[in-house]
Amino acid sequence: MNRRNFLKGIAAIPVLSIFSPKLNSKNENHFISKKTLKRVRPGDPDWPSAESWDKLKTAVGGRLKKPESPFIACQNNSADPGCKEILKEIKNPYFIRDEPALTQSSGWLDAWNSSPSEYVVEAENSEDVAAAVNFARENNLRLVVKGGGHSYQGTSNSKDSLLIYTRAMEDISMTDNFIGKGCEGKMPAVPAVTLGAGVIWMHAYDAVTTKGGRYVQGGGCATVGVAGLISSGRFGSFSKNYGTAASGLLEAEIVTADGEIKVANACTNPDLFWAIKGGGGGSFGVITKITLRTRELPEKFGSVSGVIKATSDDAFKKLISWVLEFYRDNLFNPHWGEQIAFEEGNKISVSLLFQGLNKQEAEIIWKPFLDKVKESPEDFTFYESVCDRRYTRKKSLGCRISEKKLSAGDRSG
Repeated sequence: MNRRNFLKGIAAIPVLSIFSPKLNSKNENHFISKKTLKRVRPGDPDWPSAESWDKLKTAVGGRLKKPESPFIACQNNSADPGCKEILKEIKNPYFIRDEPALTQSSGWLDAWNSSPSEYVVEAENSEDVAAAVNFARENNLRLVVKGGGHSYQGTSNSKDSLLIYTRAMEDISMTDNFIGKGCEGKMPAVPAVTLGAGVIWMHAYDAVTTKGGRYVQGGGCATVGVAGLISSGRFGSFSKNYGTAASGLLEAEIVTADGEIKVANACTNPDLFWAIKGGGGGSFGVITKITLRTRELPEKFGSVSGVIKATSDDAFKKLISWVLEFYRDNLFNPHWGEQIAFEEGNKISVSLLFQGLNKQEAEIIWKPFLDKVKESPEDFTFYESVCDRRYTRKKSLGCRISEKKLSAGDRSG
């Protein structure tokens, strides 16, 4: 199937379901059947028996469990020490990742609420994932996947579901000469890193940059899972130079809805490979392993941070115009990434990263803009940005610009 026909088929499904009643009949050869329109839930007659769950537990090496919400300690007594501890820990994204019952958000109003799955398979390999996928398909169960757990849309969470939890799949390996399956003689070998589905970007960057002296394009939030970010088409701080994170994907191991463990790259299952390069986390299968291209590390990374507060609405409008013009002329290029935020209270917060420039070069770029702002002290005040969003008066601060030079003996930054 080529890409054009694939997209035509996907686009036609909603129309066919409306105008062709036969597709909603009991004919199992069609894409849509009544059986798949409603998933089985606990209490339903078709809910799997205890014996069935035990068989799945055996198939996954005993790694089937019933997750329990850590908030149980808060149900009866909010003063309970256990409740106080969980309320403190819930601010820690690493803790959220380590608890299969937790999500990064408590939900969206009138959309979804965070609730633990009924069962969780704590997968250690692709065979565990395939067993869970097969069990969910055969029993018509809701199925969700959690790796890093950063889905604010609730896709790593669903009440009454079976959860595939890839936390333990953390293998990382690097090579200077990667060639995808079936690509021998068709594509050149390139430096790459292969990451299990449970790896988060903090660990990927540590392995590739700190230890390996290379660069891999991922996301700016280090606790996000690598597989979810790649398959959702996200980008990172230096994507204006290196492209989206998905553009660096060379190969993936993925378990599709039929329970098959497949390899997808430009030469093998190319349509599936194209689809998972940003098609949406879990939309085409459960990714169990990804291989990403690595690149030569820039000599320097740096940052620019600060906050400017306007003293009036009119001054703020003028400042917004200046910032947008400055960004267009000086920052909209491969060197710069991350954020400039327009905030309440007539504040503009700068939290930018740069690569391939030294501190002096960055200061030269920013000097005309900062001088322009300083010429109107009655309209603008500089503040220093801190993590908890408080602002401390620093009359002569302007923007803080720092750099980190990277060498063979120092690959952090």
